[in-house]
Amino acid sequence: MRFLKQILLCLCLLGGWQTLNAQHVEYGVTLDTNYMMIGDQQNLTLKVKIDPGVQIVFPHLQDTVVNGLEIISGPVRDSVKEKDGRWLLEEKYVVTAFDTGVYVVPSLPITIKSEEYDNIVRTDPVGVVVNTFEIDPQKGNYDIVMPYAAPWTFAEILPYLLWVLLGIAVLLLAWLYWDRRRKNKPLFTPKKEEIPPYVLAIRALDELKGNKMWQLGKEKEYYTRLTDTVRQYLDGELSIPAMEQTSTEILQALANCREVESKERERIAEMLTTADFVKFAKFTPLQDESARYLEVAYDFVNNTHQRLEAELAEQRRLEEEKKRREEEEKKQQEAHEQEQTPEAVKDK
Repeated sequence: MRFLKQILLCLCLLGGWQTLNAQHVEYGVTLDTNYMMIGDQQNLTLKVKIDPGVQIVFPHLQDTVVNGLEIISGPVRDSVKEKDGRWLLEEKYVVTAFDTGVYVVPSLPITIKSEEYDNIVRTDPVGVVVNTFEIDPQKGNYDIVMPYAAPWTFAEILPYLLWVLLGIAVLLLAWLYWDRRRKNKPLFTPKKEEIPPYVLAIRALDELKGNKMWQLGKEKEYYTRLTDTVRQYLDGELSIPAMEQTSTEILQALANCREVESKERERIAEMLTTADFVKFAKFTPLQDESARYLEVAYDFVNNTHQRLEAELAEQRRLEEEKKRREEEEKKQQEAHEQEQTPEAVKDK
């Protein structure tokens, strides 16, 4: 009877979808099952269905959901665009319990932001019953589940991997030597001259300008190549690892870069924001706006390069001036030492 009461309690607390009618938002939290055996694992899933342009901030759970219900891994986020044009966002945690009882996941806050509103909604509580296995005293101790085979560690695989890589390298070198000798070419070709980041950026922008992809309906490809050109320029010219950074991280790095003025940062921020909307939200900007962002990229590359060249020139001038002063001081010191020699004093 007690077990049935636990099941009924869990069914009453089983989570579902709630709707925020005024803002057309559906949200909820679910478990894979409301009944599990001790030590089993299942998914705790937070779900929100929203309109495009709405931002969602899920709660960040750590270690345990509630005392006794532990988090094994997560969160893992997934998003799916449904047929009605709305987005279904999910965050999954893998949870388990090592003691029997009824566990209730409390109401969890979900932040919903848009241009019109900023709300925090709370999910309904979710319950789960954790039971243990019945032990037959006549059978004694035995494994509930057969032991899992221990996976190979990287240290165990490494020696075999190194031998395989060494064999592949020897075969490649042998084939390369044979191919080069057959074609009467040297085994190693000289290193190509490196092209400065500024020159690469201008060439890429010139190619974009000539293609005019924004006029052919290829806005996503155009903005991808445009932002990648600016990111590669920042990496090569200003030592900002922009290819591995998000738009927000790039703007934070530019804020600390003295070669970039505030107006240029604002224009680059606008360009990166528009590019993110085009690439991830299927936003279609005006053609004049797309052409203007190309000019913004030209101005940014040219202006920052000129400032950097001016700083390098000033630095070289100061180093040459310092070197010249040191040489003059050294000559004066040598002349002074010569005047203080015994022969010079005797002549006086």
